[in-house]
Amino acid sequence: MYNRPLSPHITIYAVQISSLASIWHRVSGILLTSFAVFCGIYIQLITYSTYNKYLFNFNLLNIFWFFFYEILVIIFLFGLFYHAFNGLKQIVWDLGIFLNQKFLSVFFLIISFVICGIILLLIF
Repeated sequence: MYNRPLSPHITIYAVQISSLASIWHRVSGILLTSFAVFCGIYIQLITYSTYNKYLFNFNLLNIFWFFFYEILVIIFLFGLFYHAFNGLKQIVWDLGIFLNQKFLSVFFLIISFVICGIILLLIF
């Protein structure tokens, strides 16, 4: 028949910074929520278990997560600060301030540099 794509709307439009920021805002929110849920589950496991089991779990996790701990902290901090600053941007947009395309590009770069600076300060 015809050699046309099934969904041409995907190939026509270029990627926009605002759509990427929205997607990453949702991803960071999901990661932060899952982190809070798993921390709550872990705290309840500690609360309802005996002390010896807790020490065993703690030693096991320390051995397993030792190499990935710094990477997980960096990912968590990046997600936390990105979610906070992007949420602040959404509040500013809801107030009707800075709704032009030039501000979006500059603000995206500013957010990226500020987040990297804060994370570097917190790590070192």
